[in-house]
Formats: sequence, structure tokens, C-alpha cells
Amino acid sequence: MIFPDRTSFTPLSIIPLPSSHMLHPRSCNPAMDLIVLLSLPSPSTSTSGSLWKGKGKEIGSKTQISLWRTGGSKVWQVGVEGDVQGLAWNEDGLILSLLSSSSNGNFVHHLSVHTGEIIWSVPVPSDLIDENRKGRWVEMKWKVSQNGWAKVKNGSALDIIDSLPTVTPVDPPKPPNQLPFMRQAALTQTPPKPTIHPSLSTFPALLPSTIPLQPDILHIGSSEYSLLTGTFASPSDSEPSQEMMELSKISDKIVHLLDIILRGIENAEIHFREGDKQTMICREDLETCAKQQAMSIQDVHSDLFRFLMTGRSGVAVNEWMGNRLTGRTITKWDQTLDTSFRTIQNLIIESISPALERLVLLLEEMRGWSRTPKYQTQLQLNENDISKAIDLVLGFAKLVEGMRRDAEHELKAASEFMKWLKYASQDPSSDDLPLPTHDLKSVWSFMSNGFVRSSFHDHFPYLLVRPPKDTLPSDHTTYPRKTTRSLDEVLKETSQELQIDHPRNVGVVDTPSVQANESLGSEDTSMDMSISGINEVQDDDGDLTPTGILSDDEEENEGISRFSSPDTVGNKYVSSEEEEEEVKRVMEKEPWVWANTLIRDLEGLVKSAVGRAEGDGAERIERDDELELNLRDKRLVDGGLWEVVVLQQDDMQRLWLLSIGNANDSLTISKFATFSISEARCLSIRFFDDEEIVLLMESENGRYLTTLRYPDISDEMVELPAMREWRLVDVVREYRDAFEDIPSIPIGRSRYLGPTPQSDDILERDSEIALNGRKGRRLGCILYEDGKEVQVWDLDVDEDDEEEEEGEEMDGVEE
Repeated sequence: MIFPDRTSFTPLSIIPLPSSHMLHPRSCNPAMDLIVLLSLPSPSTSTSGSLWKGKGKEIGSKTQISLWRTGGSKVWQVGVEGDVQGLAWNEDGLILSLLSSSSNGNFVHHLSVHTGEIIWSVPVPSDLIDENRKGRWVEMKWKVSQNGWAKVKNGSALDIIDSLPTVTPVDPPKPPNQLPFMRQAALTQTPPKPTIHPSLSTFPALLPSTIPLQPDILHIGSSEYSLLTGTFASPSDSEPSQEMMELSKISDKIVHLLDIILRGIENAEIHFREGDKQTMICREDLETCAKQQAMSIQDVHSDLFRFLMTGRSGVAVNEWMGNRLTGRTITKWDQTLDTSFRTIQNLIIESISPALERLVLLLEEMRGWSRTPKYQTQLQLNENDISKAIDLVLGFAKLVEGMRRDAEHELKAASEFMKWLKYASQDPSSDDLPLPTHDLKSVWSFMSNGFVRSSFHDHFPYLLVRPPKDTLPSDHTTYPRKTTRSLDEVLKETSQELQIDHPRNVGVVDTPSVQANESLGSEDTSMDMSISGINEVQDDDGDLTPTGILSDDEEENEGISRFSSPDTVGNKYVSSEEEEEEVKRVMEKEPWVWANTLIRDLEGLVKSAVGRAEGDGAERIERDDELELNLRDKRLVDGGLWEVVVLQQDDMQRLWLLSIGNANDSLTISKFATFSISEARCLSIRFFDDEEIVLLMESENGRYLTTLRYPDISDEMVELPAMREWRLVDVVREYRDAFEDIPSIPIGRSRYLGPTPQSDDILERDSEIALNGRKGRRLGCILYEDGKEVQVWDLDVDEDDEEEEEGEEMDGVEE
């Protein structure tokens, strides 16, 4: 094969690399002069002998991702867990999408072009990566959406939420400082941006961005797995419907609110642990004094109550009050509990409860969609499932409100208890002894609850695995609703409350039916009055006993009154001589259990509405390994598909080119052409733009970079019968031996690159080229087998054309 003696293209730069790297065919940024390179996995991280380091810390293999300017300088370098199997830039070049495979699963990571930080990671089905791919890249491509986001409708849930005050966000808790006296290097660095809670990693959402992103779609693999904005799994249709895009915005808002709820619960638990830790320290000091006096824990607690009521106590309490419990300790204890319970109240009032209220608005919007024919045809919404989800959110809100009241009660009780401690620790012989200002009932309330066992132990039990992964049982009633009562019943109850005559007495005939209704109404009224009486007791602000300390079963079975003294409540105390009992959990009182159930149900609701179940990918398109293992590429041009492949046949290579017309046309015409590559070898082939194919060739003289103008040979291509849908593999099989004389490739532009590199360190992989055919960014990058040098070429301007222009200018000067 004879290559033209031309100097096409213009060399821009050569980027030397410190180690061997890989070049992906889509490495060139489409909007900026940037290229991304992948480092080879380190051998030390892939051997079985070095997978463990430290105490149980597993070190898996990481692929280093580096971004370079075409001029040769490095922008940033980051590490991604696992092996990178695919890569794609979005259309504006601001987001780099990577498909990685590791022991933890397959993920799509979206990186920022500015800093390299991971914006979002999405788990994808395992069947997207074929185990028999044999080193081939997984196809990834961003497709620009023709439709934009619809304007938010007036009166919709999103419009109402936008008009409401913003829910106070909650930052992730800071990790504990293991070395408090050591200067932290992290303090001088910029703190990392808050990330989404790990429990929401699989929840469908949109890619976060300060600038609203267009609804572009990321297609992955031969199965055409589609991700709206690269994160929201959607059907494999080319264009998402407006209803689907509205659902994606609702789902994204749900993720934002759930993240606030989870972070709020997380911070609430941490602050409760801090206050409970200080209480436990002081309680253990009292119990230590009891052990020294051979007293049981129950006896010393009863003695503390006797000291409260009479001012007299035993030696253990005197020792604790006189020597162990100093004024500084009381002040620290008081401040810790005050900060703890105030923070819990603020988290619930400002973040958790408002987020739950907005979740109800979003779910009500979805329930309305389930009744609308327009949305029924596009989304698979189940009204019963949505109603159950609404009840779950309402039940969760009820639990959270009870926690807020518990925190308020314990805060008041703890404050009064600290007042009493400060008063009791004074010297009774002093002349300026202050007057007691503590509330006796509040002090007793903290003694019997907060000091011994806080009600928050039911909400945040001490477990080995935290936070727990449990969910509510399926038969649990999340939000019991009262039956709807008639207007007459409401009027009767109102008149009885106001102590006025019933309206029946005014001009109403007393008939048997009316009497029967009155008898039924009286029963319902008595029941409602009993329920309201219970609620009044619980809602009484003067009662500082935390809600739910004693259940109804405990009061009935054991006869324990809420006003009993601590020495009569034997089940609250565990003797120090007994073994530690197993933690008794009440699932219905744990916010983490409710949150896990809420995430599970809402995630299933969104995924079922989209029509893609968890872990299901789209139907895999069958491929033929006969072509997949060869040099191959494809491109859409004016609605038509062009495919090219280079196959080894006998002692030479053959190039096959297939053109399939626009599928929207009434008559789709398919044509093909084949060319021989003799006395040379094609190392890589890629479509450059709508006019040229770029080939990296190798002959005895060295290597060449050439192009083929495929629209120019369209008229000479062989037309295929229109009776079937043709694939490239079908064309190769049927027309492999149909021609005796096969023409050579009609080379358009050509450039001699130099002799074939000879090195003992060359790895067993081919050279690769990456192209950017966008107007104004027409670049080409070449990486040889050793992977230690990248050549950057300007494919838009030919160097021989520049020489001719310079020669003409010189001739004009001489004349």
C-alpha cells in the first residue's frame, strides 16, 4: 500500500508522561482543549498479598484519572475506586462520566472538570459490563435532549414548596477528633462539600448543579441503559416525556428532603449521646460510692430520692454530693444537657418536621397524577401505594413531634434538677443559704427518667450496628385514622363541652330513630371524650414527665403509677451484680426504622412509576464477537447510521463500510463498500466528523495518520436489498467472498509520523487515537503502545497548505 507523500495536519505538542497511561477514544473534551488520561492499575494493589493493610482496612485497586491541557500541563489528578470500563464527556464539557467496576459493584461517577471531585455516584446493574469483553471499552455517550424542562405549574407541589421558607439544611456530623492536642492539618484546608447520605445512594435523583442542567441522557452499554442527566434511570426511549421529567424533578426534591431528615436524625442522636454520656459519668460516680458502702444501685437511687424529700441521706449520697459532684461538674453537666436537648428541638422544628410536611405535598401531587389520564399513560403510579406512603410520612411526623416534646420535657426537668443540685450542695450552716427555687415534681421526673433511663433510649438504643437497617413490620399501622363522624355527633359533643342545651330540644320531634341515633352517638362521644382526656394529659405543659415513659401495658399489668417514687419502680434498675441484659427495642419508637422504611417505600414508588425495577437493566442487544474484537466505530450523520470495521482476512486486512439511511424516511436504503489494506496494518480507526474517518496505519517505513472521506464514495457503494434490516455482521458474512478485485483505501489526507517505536517495555495493547471533530476544537491525540507519550495534532489545518500560503506571500514580496 502506497501512502501519499504529504504533510497534512499540524503538530501542536507532545505530552511526556511519568508512567504508562491509557487513552480512551472519547478522552478529548468537546468544548475545551483538554484530554483525560487513565493510569494503569498498580501491580501492588492487584496482588492478593497486599489487599490488607492496618486493622481491617482493605485497600482495593484504584485508577488514577488525570486531566491535561493540550499544551502539556496537568490540571488535576484524582483516584477512582476500581477499574474504569467506560468514559464520556457531556456536551458542554463540564462533566466527565466514568463507569467503574470494583468488588463493591458497578458505578457511574460524575466528575467536575474544574476540580476533579466526584459530584455524584450512581450504582448501575452488573449486566452492563460483559465479563467476556476482553479489554473492550463499554460504550458510553451523552445525547442532547430536544425538549427542555417544563415550567413549574402554578399551584403545584414544587410551586408551593418554592413559596415556603427554605428548610434549614443539616450538615453531616464532624468526625471525632482522636488526637485533641495535636494540630489538625485539615483545619488549614478547605472543608469538603457535603455529600448525599449513603442511604440515598440508590435513590433516583438528578445530577446536582448550581446551573440548571438540560435534560440530556447518558446511554451506557449495548443494552442502551439510559440515565436522565446521568443519574435518573429512565426507559431506553430516545426522548423522555414531559411527565417523566416532572417525576424526575419530584424525585430529586424527595432526595433533598430525605437527606435533610437523615442528617437531622444523625445529628440528633449524636447530641443525645453527648448529653447521656455526661449523665452516665455522674450516675456511675454515685453508683461507685454505693459499691464502696455495700449498697445496691436501687437502694442508692432511693436514698437520693429520700434526700430530695427530707434533706437526709446515707453515706453514699453524702459522699457523692460532697466530694464527687463539684460545682464545676454540675455546671458542665447542666450545659451539656441544655445544649443537647435544645439542639434536638431545633433540628426537629427547623429541619425534620418541615421536610416531612413538604414530603406530604409531593406525595399528594403524585396521588393526583395517579387519577389523571395524561399521567396514567406515561407513568405507572399506584394510588394505594401512594396513600400508604402518605400515612407513613404522617406517622413519622407524629413520632418526631413526640420526640420534640420529650426533649422539651427532659430539658425542663434537667434544668430543675441542676437547680436542686446547686441548692443541695450548699453548706447548710452558711448564713447566706439561698432559697430553694427548684420544682419538686420536675426534679423527681429527671430522677426517675433522665437520670436512670432517658426516654430517648427507646428512640436511639445502644446497638452494635448504628444506624440500624431495620424496617417497620408490614402489618404495622403507620398512621391510624379516625372514622368520619356525622355533623349531629359533632354538634352533640360541642354542646356538651360548652354545657348548653342540645339543639334537639328546640323544635325537634323525639322519634325512636332519633333516640337510637342518640344512643349510638353517646357511646361514640364517651369514647372520644376518653381519648381526648388522655390527649389532654399528654399535652399538659405542666406535666414534665416525658411522654411514653410508661406504656398502658405496664400500668395495667404492674400497677405502676406515673407518680410513684423511684424506689417502687423495680424494673428500671439493673443491679451491678447481674449480667448486662439484651437491649430491648421498640421498633415503632425508633426514627431510624421509620426513615429506612420511608426510603424503601418511596424509592420503590419512584422506580415502579418509571417502569424499571431495582437491578433491572434494559434488554441486552445481541452482539457478534466476530466484529466486537476488531477495530470498529459508528456515527450518526443526518439521521443515518454509518459503521466501519477493519477485519483480518487471510494475510491482509479489509475495511468494511456500511451506510443505513434515515429510519424516518419512507424508503430506507442501505449500502456498503469494502477496501483492502495490503502491505500495511491498521492500528486504530475512528470517525472524525461528518466527512472523514481517521486511521492510524503502520507499514515497513513507519507509521502514518491518514483520513478517508466517506461521503465522496457514497455513490460508488453497493446498494443492499431492501427486504431485510441489515447489520454490519450480516454484510460481512454474505459478501466476504463476493468480490475478486478489492480496491485499496482512497486516502484523503496523510502524515508520516515516524518509524515504528521499538521498546522492550511495550505492553500487550494497541495504539489508540482520540478525536474531537467539533468546529473550533478539531484535535487528534495519539498514544503509542508504551503509553508514556501523547502526541497532539491539529487536524483542521494542514501544514503543507501553510507552506504553500507562505510561499505565495514570499513570491509576492519578491515581485
